[in-house]
Amino acid sequence: MRAPLPLAAVASVALLLAGCGGSGTTLESLAGTPAAIHIVEDVEAMAHACAKPGKKTREAGIKGFTDLAGITAIHPQATFGPEGTDVTMRQLQRRTVERTGHCIGVSVDSKGKYHTAN
Repeated sequence: MRAPLPLAAVASVALLLAGCGGSGTTLESLAGTPAAIHIVEDVEAMAHACAKPGKKTREAGIKGFTDLAGITAIHPQATFGPEGTDVTMRQLQRRTVERTGHCIGVSVDSKGKYHTAN
């Protein structure tokens, strides 16, 4: 049985989401679903890669990015986050990479294309 998510994980997602509005064409919300736990864990893993640099945290951050990209590919227009500040999964992935991607070697350009550092 998994332990409840730490408050820091929820706070880190809330900080990433602050100031963004959701899309008016959104069909579904992932908040409160089993996927929400994985989304929070993925974002937290990427943040830990910056907070505690090292091989294991970088690998966990890369796995978090890959998992978040997988959920985003399936539900790109689904929303996530507290009501009123929710964002689409595409927006969440982009904002997360903009803030933490440099720690795992991933970047996003102004056209929304993701790149890896060599």
